[in-house]
Amino acid sequence: MRRYGILFWLALLGWTLPARAQTSAATSSATAATAAAPPAPTPAPAAAAPAVTQPADVERAKESFRIGAAAYAAGEYLAAIAALDSAYAAAPMPAIAFSLAQAERRQYFIDQRPEHLSRSVALFRRYLEQTPSGGRRADALEALAQLEPLLQRAPAAAPAAPVAPRTAPSTRLLVIAEAPGARVFIDGAEVSGTPIREVSPGEHRVVVRAPGFRDAERKVVAVSGELIPVSMALAPLPGVLEVQAPDNAEIYVDGAFASLGGPGVALTLASGSHRLSVAQNGHRVANHAVSVEPGSRQTLRVELEPTAQRTTSHVLLISGAAAVGAGIFLGVLAVQSEDAAQGFLEEQQARNVSSAELVRYQADVARRDRYRLMAGVSLTAGLGLLVTGLFMHELDQPRADELNRGGVQLEADVGPGYGIASLRGAF
Repeated sequence: MRRYGILFWLALLGWTLPARAQTSAATSSATAATAAAPPAPTPAPAAAAPAVTQPADVERAKESFRIGAAAYAAGEYLAAIAALDSAYAAAPMPAIAFSLAQAERRQYFIDQRPEHLSRSVALFRRYLEQTPSGGRRADALEALAQLEPLLQRAPAAAPAAPVAPRTAPSTRLLVIAEAPGARVFIDGAEVSGTPIREVSPGEHRVVVRAPGFRDAERKVVAVSGELIPVSMALAPLPGVLEVQAPDNAEIYVDGAFASLGGPGVALTLASGSHRLSVAQNGHRVANHAVSVEPGSRQTLRVELEPTAQRTTSHVLLISGAAAVGAGIFLGVLAVQSEDAAQGFLEEQQARNVSSAELVRYQADVARRDRYRLMAGVSLTAGLGLLVTGLFMHELDQPRADELNRGGVQLEADVGPGYGIASLRGAF
């Protein structure tokens, strides 16, 4: 149903497409229809269209417009007129008037009934009055150039020459099911070829199946000689996204925590666009825009890059460990020099020492002092580097705002006479 809902919003915005797009939108709808609906009365030619303010009116207009667009594309112009009349009554917008005028024009060339001709001209004129520029003025002017001479030559409307009664209308179903590859079954038989299915009056079972969607089933009571529009909403199946991420990494979907990482984490996601983020301490957050098709299965491999802070912390930790090791080594050398100096003093108490031994003692004392100083500096620096590196390592965590950066996507759709673009995304 998304297509015709989008088309309706375009009608409210007053934006239209070239005439060649008028028959392009019903290929994804399986349709059937019943008998012709009577034409609605001609509207007043110049009244300004009131604004639509009630949500109920908008919803009713959307549903009627969707049915009318499907009937128009299927060539059921009388059914389209009835549905578009209802939409125009709820939301009297210029673009809906144009579509209604088109349906009246097409029906006139089928049955030559003058009321369709006069109403089509009136609606095209109203559209031009309410659309002073842009839109589909050129198409409306071209249609009036064709229809107004026919209206001038048409006999004055009078009941003296009644139109021959139409043959009894048959009972048909118009099934609207917007899903790619939709297959429609009525009473177990698939509707194929022509989108029109004639049925007998009474209850019928309508089933619609489409790949990636749950089957939709509905019982419909067909009334003899009447159009029975059947709107079937198919719920899309969720898709499966298998994420291959490092162990202990955290996986977020649309800003919400979903799972811990691993060699193969299967996430069940609703169809549509999602923002997937993988975060791990000491690594840059990996953000991916993922489009999930209904019922699809896909795999995403995520590799994380270390942050500059984590690299720096590793350098500091290694440097600190090396400095502590050097301090320990220098401390050992200082102890050795201390032992040598102490040995000289013990020898001096036991005997007379030579001048050479005295020089060596003085050298040992100097080395001891030097080694002690260097060991102290090295150990102090090493401990400082270790503490700094440890703090940087532990504090290197992903920021919360990096997990909520949404993406904005533009979706566009077109249909018979209308089109619209919609914007959606997470912010």
